[in-house]
Amino acid sequence: MPKQDTRTRILLTSLQLFNEFGEPNTTTNDIADATDISPGNLHYHFRRKSDLIDGLLAEFQADARSLLVAPNEANNAIDEFWGFIHLLLETLAAYRFLYRDIETLRAAYPQVARAQSGFSKALLGSTELHIRSLRSSGVLQISDSEVGDVCRNLVVVALFSERFDTMSGRAAAADVTALRIARAVLSIILPYATVAATPLLQALTEQYRN
Repeated sequence: MPKQDTRTRILLTSLQLFNEFGEPNTTTNDIADATDISPGNLHYHFRRKSDLIDGLLAEFQADARSLLVAPNEANNAIDEFWGFIHLLLETLAAYRFLYRDIETLRAAYPQVARAQSGFSKALLGSTELHIRSLRSSGVLQISDSEVGDVCRNLVVVALFSERFDTMSGRAAAADVTALRIARAVLSIILPYATVAATPLLQALTEQYRN
């Protein structure tokens, strides 16, 4: 395996520290120490903390592009939807600092606000495509007027469940949080399941109890 270059190591370390402690609580000296380089070396690659944020946002947006694709109508709609949800949860877990200190990040880094806004709109659109695919495949029985509300609820649950758990004293490890979100997503669509699809969705819901 080729050795990672210094810039990549800095970005990976920054992401790890931001996720664990939050961006406001992490200094560039912390990042340099954890990367085992001098502050001057870090400054050579990233002159400001804002440049680190730019680098991480570029990685986040690249990962998001592989997530925000239209469902393949030739595939099993439930498998396609569930793959979409799993990839979404993996992406959010990998960059969870972006939704940890939202107000602080948006105030300090306008580029974060733009990235969050763009991602949220695109995620809502992709979610709607999947819900409509589930409907056309006979998995869900849902009206056009209900699709918008259901998709909005799904996106809000996915993006902000971890924050709510922290506020309510129920913060948990990333894997437990993912289980909770997956179960919540299923609980949102389950009332709209057709008779034929209900047993499968109920079985999936049980698999995600923790």
